[in-house]
Amino acid sequence: MKKGLLFSLIFILFMFFIGCDSSTTSFNSSIPTISSEDVTFSFSWWGTTDRNVATYQAIELFESKYPQYKISGDQSTWDGYQTTLYNRLERNREADIFQVNYNWLYSMYGEYYFLDLSELGIDFSHYPEMEHDPLTINGKILGLSLSETGYIFYMNKAVYEEAGITEMPTTWDELIQAGQTIGGASGGSKYAIGRLDAQQVSILMFSYLSQKYGKNLISSNNKLNFSREELEEGFAFINTLRSNNVLIPNNTNDTHTNGPTNPNWVIYQNYGGILQWNTAVSEYENELPDTSNLVTLGMFQQNEGEELGMYKKVSMALAVSKRVENDPAKQQAIKTFIEFITTDPEAIRILGVDRGVPSHDTAYNTLLNSTTTDFTSTREWEGHVIVQTLFNNQLEEDINLYIHPYYEHDVFRRIYEMPIEKFLFNQDTAAQAINEIINKFDSTLAQVMGG
Repeated sequence: MKKGLLFSLIFILFMFFIGCDSSTTSFNSSIPTISSEDVTFSFSWWGTTDRNVATYQAIELFESKYPQYKISGDQSTWDGYQTTLYNRLERNREADIFQVNYNWLYSMYGEYYFLDLSELGIDFSHYPEMEHDPLTINGKILGLSLSETGYIFYMNKAVYEEAGITEMPTTWDELIQAGQTIGGASGGSKYAIGRLDAQQVSILMFSYLSQKYGKNLISSNNKLNFSREELEEGFAFINTLRSNNVLIPNNTNDTHTNGPTNPNWVIYQNYGGILQWNTAVSEYENELPDTSNLVTLGMFQQNEGEELGMYKKVSMALAVSKRVENDPAKQQAIKTFIEFITTDPEAIRILGVDRGVPSHDTAYNTLLNSTTTDFTSTREWEGHVIVQTLFNNQLEEDINLYIHPYYEHDVFRRIYEMPIEKFLFNQDTAAQAINEIINKFDSTLAQVMGG
């Protein structure tokens, strides 16, 4: 009893002296007030300098409007991001929310590592119908689509104008004629397009064949959908482009593997075009001395007026660690952040189109109707319109060229990219490349899909 009275007296005296001593006021004010709702969560992504700056600005804005939440940002370049994420998932050290390619949901066994986003209570009605179908595995929505993307051509009109070409080609035949003209005017040193790597040539050839035969590279039963004869036609077409100054005749002639900083694109401007995801064109655009020379073209066609050959996919998505499943406070924080970057007008304008034209209708309309910046004149937006227009036109003709979730799987993609790369370096003939693709395509796809 006496001990209790003694402690009570000590506590009363302690509080009295705190109240009387003004010097303790500054001490107390330096201690943050932590409520039960204060949450810190981590967010990792890859991107260019522009994307990093915009993302951190959006994070700062979010924290100013929601002071109970703090975000630990973890930026990275594209190179190595996928491997790092996979290793972190294996060790249960991934960020709470992280940026992913849509096919990683499959190759990284997302069902075991990623939270079902329906548990966050996100309103998916703000997204285009069926956009999250490719991100759904066994009924679980494992990724939130930020945007969609497709490979399209962007051209440096300065290369064409130098050769006396004032109108951009729109068909493959016109492109070949332009290559001949540009080659003739430059003594063979300039090209209508230039150097493309195996990934780019793959999608070029598959788009060309899909235009002709109205089918996806991978069939609905997960088999190679092009015959040997059709592949022979595709490789012959690539050779036609290489022999008419559209593409360089041998990739050993140019060892610069980083397209955006290739001197033939940036300094000498020997290359008249690129084939790139419309969401990543800024990497090339920002390197040009005069960005106004870059023209959004789209996809060359077999015949004038056609709108075919467009493969597309979810450009990138946000995934949430399954660790968050048992943390309601962190779930609410992440949901608030996701809703913030897709509905807050200021945040939407900060992020702009650096992750592509947003799929969320509020974000899309905010950028569409912006009076401070004309986002619709960006190369990303122009490309987005072309991708969606061509893809939707194909659907009306019962042609679905949505990119298969395992098309870019690290193991499977080597089955078509490596033979094409050896072909581009003149190490293998077309026949050898085709044999290698046919012999391994179906079995390897079945292997990676089977886990």
